[in-house]
Amino acid sequence: MRLLFDATGMALSGYHKGGAYVYGLELLKNLQQLESPLDIELFFNFTRGKHKSKMLETCDIAGIEQHSLTQVPPQLLRGLHIPTEWFAGQHDVMHGPFDLMAHTRKAARVVTIHDLAFLRAPEGLPKKWVADRQKLVPPSARRAHRVITVSEFSKRDIVEHFQIDPDRIQAIYHGISPGLEPPKDPQADRIRIGERYGVKENFVLYLGTLQPNKNIEGLCAAFQIMKQQGYSGKLILAGAQGWLFEEMWQRICKQQHDKDVVLTGFVDSEDIPRLYGVCDAFALVSFLEGFGIPVIEAMACGAPVVAADACSLTEVTSDAGLLVDPHDHQQIADSLFRLCSDSELRDKMVARGLAHAAKFTWHNTAQQHLDAYKTAMEQR
Repeated sequence: MRLLFDATGMALSGYHKGGAYVYGLELLKNLQQLESPLDIELFFNFTRGKHKSKMLETCDIAGIEQHSLTQVPPQLLRGLHIPTEWFAGQHDVMHGPFDLMAHTRKAARVVTIHDLAFLRAPEGLPKKWVADRQKLVPPSARRAHRVITVSEFSKRDIVEHFQIDPDRIQAIYHGISPGLEPPKDPQADRIRIGERYGVKENFVLYLGTLQPNKNIEGLCAAFQIMKQQGYSGKLILAGAQGWLFEEMWQRICKQQHDKDVVLTGFVDSEDIPRLYGVCDAFALVSFLEGFGIPVIEAMACGAPVVAADACSLTEVTSDAGLLVDPHDHQQIADSLFRLCSDSELRDKMVARGLAHAAKFTWHNTAQQHLDAYKTAMEQR
């Protein structure tokens, strides 16, 4: 099977090294390791030369040399319905892994739609990006022979908003990347974190992009309540600054909710399991997630988890973490404080989390994608 994989998003700054990037990279690596490996070519479409270095880096890390690049403006390609075959030749399947579906002449079309944040929570996102997504994602979904999404929650959303036959949509969970496991030497990891990020105390952790839909403001407010309850550690917000960060952080500081909150910036991959592995608790209380990879990553590293009882997080966390109302700062604080102060509860949630996280593998994700490609070819 010849697969053309639209890796454009993996070369753009907005996606680079975020959750969508992890999905694309791990999927590509694991597709090549299946018993029936695919003939994969990466497809890139951008106009600015500055993206070429990340394009080549993506090819190198994914281990795929074969790629094609067109610098025709994407708006023109879409507007004129120019097929990918013009630039990449014939292929059996075209996969758009980041919400958008290119036009093809003969190839079966598969699109992955991660979530509908642009419809559900547009106020926390850039207006132009929201307008583009509202214009482009619905026809991409309708044009695809097969729609992949990352949770049953997102599947229900797509069916409801786009009026698509649910039989055309396949929910496929993400997996756990290699190296995410409980720490072998927690003390050494604590020393490393202290040296690198200046945090020598215990800490509660958030890891991900820092932007409003992640409910960073609510988490910071809850953390201040934790401090009043007697917690003496820090809150580490680990990750790159995302959309509307400056406005969000100004509001946090105005409320004086930044006390003992540490911003690390982008975290090197080798430090991610260290942070998960030695934190007192991990929190992801987003208003909207299509999946929520950090939840299962944290569990795999032995961190007890507090997650929002909302969107896909209810489904992904299951009974392996404490679920809270993301709008209730007191409830968030109480749950985090319980995990930090009740060793019996903490041990129970860590054991549940390790068992739960073991169910999520990128190999299974890749195999299910291969099945989706085959189904799309049949439907074509």
